[in-house]
Amino acid sequence: MTCSVCLQPRNIFLHGPDQQVKIGDFGLACADIIQNTDWANGNGKRTSTHTSRVGTCLYASPEQLEGSEYDAKSDMYSLGVILLELFQPFGTEMERAHVLTGLRTGQIPESLSKRCPVQAKYIQYLTRKNSSQRPSAVQLLQSELFQNSGNVNLTLQMKILEQEKEIEELKKQLSLLSQGKGVKRVT
Repeated sequence: MTCSVCLQPRNIFLHGPDQQVKIGDFGLACADIIQNTDWANGNGKRTSTHTSRVGTCLYASPEQLEGSEYDAKSDMYSLGVILLELFQPFGTEMERAHVLTGLRTGQIPESLSKRCPVQAKYIQYLTRKNSSQRPSAVQLLQSELFQNSGNVNLTLQMKILEQEKEIEELKKQLSLLSQGKGVKRVT
């Protein structure tokens, strides 16, 4: 089971026989829900207080990190980070942290912009510092990013092929190293 207040790739699930993608908790948890208290104020109206600094820093929106009020546009920021991770390969955790930190200042890897220009453009939109400049979920679904699902599928298929080539190359290197040390060959 995943942490209920953290947004990380482990909060992305494949569900059902068709392996439909489901995204778990984005971290917009409310203190009232966490504390299991009454949501109504004296007027009988629902109130809730967002928790501050909830979630994983690399995925949290600027307004969350600042302790300011936030809304669904904060989720859009987190989605932008996830999209970057889907389309940008990382060699190390340090590289991943560096790229995701750079995203806060609008830096998108040049290799991503060249390989996936539409996705890079929307990652840039989704991770804007000012939440009012980020697209809503409806706007995103109506955008070219989702209107041409063939592009998304093709890009993901290309990424899989690149990763398979990299795995094969690593297996070859491992085999060469193991032959030199008398270790059984990995297939």
